Amino acid sequence: MKEKEIVSLRACSTYDSNEVYDAVRSLFDDLGGISRFIKKGMVVALKPNLLLPLGPDNSATTHPEIVGAVGRLVKEVGATPIIVESPGGPYTKVTLKAIYKACGITEICNRYGIEMNFDISTVNVTVDAYGRTRSFNILKPLVEADFVINIPKLKTHGMMAYTGAVKNMFGAIAGTEKATHHMNVPDYDAFASNMIDICISADPNLTVMDAVEAMEGNGPSAGKTRKLGLLLASESPFSLDMAAHDIINLKIDESYILSQAVNRGIPLDYECVGDSIDEFKVLDFDIPYRKGNGFRKRNLLNSKILTSFKSRPLVNKDICIGCAVCKKNCPAEVITMVNRKPAFDYKGCIRCFCCQELCPEHAISIKEPIIIKILKLGRKPR
Repeated sequence: MKEKEIVSLRACSTYDSNEVYDAVRSLFDDLGGISRFIKKGMVVALKPNLLLPLGPDNSATTHPEIVGAVGRLVKEVGATPIIVESPGGPYTKVTLKAIYKACGITEICNRYGIEMNFDISTVNVTVDAYGRTRSFNILKPLVEADFVINIPKLKTHGMMAYTGAVKNMFGAIAGTEKATHHMNVPDYDAFASNMIDICISADPNLTVMDAVEAMEGNGPSAGKTRKLGLLLASESPFSLDMAAHDIINLKIDESYILSQAVNRGIPLDYECVGDSIDEFKVLDFDIPYRKGNGFRKRNLLNSKILTSFKSRPLVNKDICIGCAVCKKNCPAEVITMVNRKPAFDYKGCIRCFCCQELCPEHAISIKEPIIIKILKLGRKPR
């Protein structure tokens, strides 16, 4: 039997650069030291979560100080770190430059001499992912790197309940090609399995998770900051996500990605080193869109007959500025602009919630029908 994967947890109460650096270094030490992974002359791709051009205080993106600390440690062993990411929306050099600047990546890279990728080409990768042979177009600099460090943010997610290590590698798919995946795989469980395949194809060698300040509620971009005060690291993104689930009290059968991982025989067992996981567990983390809620538990939410009982995107017209980002990024192409405000054709909506995820003004929320709210009444933290 394979030994349990090691997940290192280290307390980190703030984003002070010195505190973050010391905590990240401790993570590497817990796993055998950075020289165990990184050798002189390597090119090391750092894959943060840069979902939208939002500042670090928003908690929607990986904090630049975490990225900077990882990059500094990589440089100290004589390797070359490079930021590689494909955010939501178009994947162009112009959008990358804007994302890097808004998320604080440009400043941190200039401070520590870390490179930023502007190569927008892709490479087709075919892998055998736990019994499924799949091919994906993966960002070329990720494929060509000698080592890939996945640097996600711990957040809730309107479609998948949770987004962390595994789902962060969806950013290995270029720009608007992500919409094709949403459209071709609208079923939530199937989409989760697709995320697993993409993560395995992108093949992150190590994951360092930012959970100093996590996001709960209406994530992955419009939720609330929840301070957890820790960082996590592991060679397995699946085991790391399992540890994060235990911290925020999210069960496997309530999580689309991890329930699919179990179905496919992917090991999730882990052993904690560093600080005790019990010090960071919270029972009341706000996860409003769990897999087990209401009709979802019986897989009826994907039935066209029950469209009226599905959660749906709803625009706040007082906040909406008419930028049409939602329309441009709708995989199902069911959004039209009426008087400079989005109007939804719910019959064709696949409930991927890309509109809510990518809205720069947080003007789109996820509206739950009354029947679902009734079914959730009385739910207690476990």
